[in-house]
Order: sequence, then structure tokens, then C-alpha cells
Amino acid sequence: MGIPGSADDHRWSQQHLSHYVEGDLRRRARRRLDRHARECVDCGGGIRAMRALVYAVQGLDGLAGVRAPAGIFDRIRPAESGGSPSPRGA
Repeated sequence: MGIPGSADDHRWSQQHLSHYVEGDLRRRARRRLDRHARECVDCGGGIRAMRALVYAVQGLDGLAGVRAPAGIFDRIRPAESGGSPSPRGA
């Protein structure tokens, strides 16, 4: 784990935002991202944007009861993340 507020912590948080929103992080990893997002405008905004997207998709007409396929966020992660991070956190 990097020093809180460091570039490594920010990079790690960016790679785990979707897992955070999906609730797929272990308690320690979730606390780490919580701590970082409280101080980082980008990560805090990323969490809010992802939650809004999930909410909007769930409310589409005709799709209200349809759930996104398991692992959907893994398939849409940016290529720059250097591969798919562990869904449970580091």
C-alpha cells in the first residue's frame, strides 16, 4: 500500500473504482479507497459518476429487471490500467 495521498495510491484507487461501486472490495481495500476519495476530487467524482451510470442503466425502460452480466466492469476498464486488477483488492 502506498503512502496515503501519493501518486501510487491515486493510481490504485482509479483502478479499483468500479470494484468499489460494485461492492467487490475487501474491507481493508474499501477503507483505503474511502480515505483516498475523501481527499481526491477525481476519485470522489469517479465514484459518484459510476453510481449515477449504474442507476441510469438500471432505470432504462424495459430493462428494469435486467441485471448487468457479472464482471461487466472488468470488460470496460481502460487499457492503461495495465491489465485487470484483482476484484478483491490488494
